[in-house]
Amino acid sequence: MMIEILTWTSIFAGGILVLLLLLSLLGGLDMDIDIGDTEVDADSGGLGLIKGFLTFVSVGSWVIKVLLATNKSPVIAISIGIISGLFALWILNYLLRLLMKNESNVNWKMEDALFQKGEVYLRVPAEEGNGIVHVRVNGVNRELKALSYDSKEIKTGSPITVMDIDGEFVKVQLLEN
Repeated sequence: MMIEILTWTSIFAGGILVLLLLLSLLGGLDMDIDIGDTEVDADSGGLGLIKGFLTFVSVGSWVIKVLLATNKSPVIAISIGIISGLFALWILNYLLRLLMKNESNVNWKMEDALFQKGEVYLRVPAEEGNGIVHVRVNGVNRELKALSYDSKEIKTGSPITVMDIDGEFVKVQLLEN
């Protein structure tokens, strides 16, 4: 009877956990609660209270069920189940933080590129035409159309600094070593 209750508890909690994780990772839907300024917010890469509780219950009850089915002492089974639930909670929280670290801020403006360093991707001609540079803006590598700031040709692979902005172009200067 106890093993059957633990089985259904772990299946139910695990199913809801997987559904909530998929909704929050794929759709951006966060159906979690947070208390104050705690570090459990799923939007900041944390696990959240509901998902954390479901992880603990699902893994813990499954481990307790398995240990009780192998005729272990109930005290040992519950102790190992609690430790396993906490460990699973820690691992899932770590993995979600790792996934959220790759999240980037897509809201930026050209002015954010001013005085940032980068590298020429396609040659920037001295006078006529434009080139392309890679510049790190707000933690993300951006590909920007570039003009020469001081009317000198800048070759591919050269380090540059963004000196000015002219409409949809950045004006770049060769970075002197």
